[in-house]
Amino acid sequence: MTNVLGITLARGGSKRLPGKNIKKLHGKPLINYTIEAAKFSVSIDRHIISTDDKKIAETAAYAGAEVPFLRPAHLAEDKSDPIDACLHVLEELEKREQFIPDIIVLLQPTSPLRTSDHIDKALGAMLQHDADAVISVTPFEHPVNALSLINLHGHLDSLANNIMLGNQPLYRINGAIYAIKYPVFMKEKAFFIRKTIPYEMSAENSVDIDTETDFDIASCLLGKRNNH
Repeated sequence: MTNVLGITLARGGSKRLPGKNIKKLHGKPLINYTIEAAKFSVSIDRHIISTDDKKIAETAAYAGAEVPFLRPAHLAEDKSDPIDACLHVLEELEKREQFIPDIIVLLQPTSPLRTSDHIDKALGAMLQHDADAVISVTPFEHPVNALSLINLHGHLDSLANNIMLGNQPLYRINGAIYAIKYPVFMKEKAFFIRKTIPYEMSAENSVDIDTETDFDIASCLLGKRNNH
């Protein structure tokens, strides 16, 4: 039997949108959407919240999430690497409980439109294709010929003139789901590796909240979903 561990990183020091992880979205804290998605996923066996913030920990625990320890402050700074925070969770679980999962799934709290169904389908695809990892993506919204850069001479230049691209569609990582086999993660210390398959999500389900504008967009989309 495959043992799947969900990890959600929710530090307290957000600068662009202070307090965003527990900011109320349609009447409940933002982090609750991820807690509920993990809880109703048939693929995830255990879900851990990693935070340095006692208020976030209390909010998550009240929502039924597992918060067995706090994250050290040096792993919750602006430039802290999320990989190190995940490694901290895995190391603590092994040290305290001798618990080692088969697969880890990173579920960011800033993706409230990601559902348990998305999680299960992504993990199902990973197992079906015997991939080492899966990452959720969404189609890139703009054609490459619409993208420009400012070159070394200060002139506007087409991005298509500077990179070689065929006619294949382009995708962006949407931040909703990162899953990887535990031994591979411990070796590579990364989620995006060579044998990573994509799990495609619609743009409407791929909002990643970083700013007040993102929050407003997510609120609007959730309102439309709740009315259907």
